[in-house]
Amino acid sequence: MAILKGSITDDTIYSNYLDEEIDLLIYLPAKFTPLVKYPILIAQDGRDYFQLGKLAKTADRLMEEENLQSCIIVGVNHKGIEDRKAKYDPTGEKHENYIRFMAFELTSYLNEKFNTLQLGAGMGLIGDSLGGYIAFKLSILYPNTFGKVIVQSPYVPESLIETVESIEQMQTLTIYHSIGDEEEQFTNPEGITKDFLTPNRQLSELLNNLALDYKYAEFQGNHLWVNWQKDLIPALKFIYSD
Repeated sequence: MAILKGSITDDTIYSNYLDEEIDLLIYLPAKFTPLVKYPILIAQDGRDYFQLGKLAKTADRLMEEENLQSCIIVGVNHKGIEDRKAKYDPTGEKHENYIRFMAFELTSYLNEKFNTLQLGAGMGLIGDSLGGYIAFKLSILYPNTFGKVIVQSPYVPESLIETVESIEQMQTLTIYHSIGDEEEQFTNPEGITKDFLTPNRQLSELLNNLALDYKYAEFQGNHLWVNWQKDLIPALKFIYSD
């Protein structure tokens, strides 16, 4: 097993919008120095991305191999399935305030804590499923804040399709978008079977018609972490190629 060259620490931030403490996981690259400006990648489902997706370990190895530019990775943790749905789902009671927390409170905190690139391209987002929906929605709402986004098997409701149809240009964004070729039949934790593949293909067609830096990929498999983990390598390289 490869030894992590960088470091991972725990952190917390208090959100006035949500009226709660939110736990963070922060990966700093090897040879980190406050004298250097670093891009930051913010992960929804932070604990899952660090543990199940091996996001920090994968990025760390790619940096060691000089296939990825050095970056800071921040995992934003939720408090369980119900809390996740309340924050990530567009119908959730905490959804709008979670959007505000991400766009204003978390970004301000990270810009104060680290020597960051004060441009949209300096702050990126990554998310899967409902977390992918949140990441994509934030990039559309605040393209000058979040200039890079990785969405893996994102939830794509009709409202999101309608929003993208109404957008005339998204040149400032860099987007990596992937979905499993078996995701026509995905059963969520509530036991409801949904077709994720068809709306993602529809979204891809719309994004391909916009003038932006965009890559769409269909990996072999279903809505599972084992597939998203493998997909991280091409995703990270597309967004942060050295």
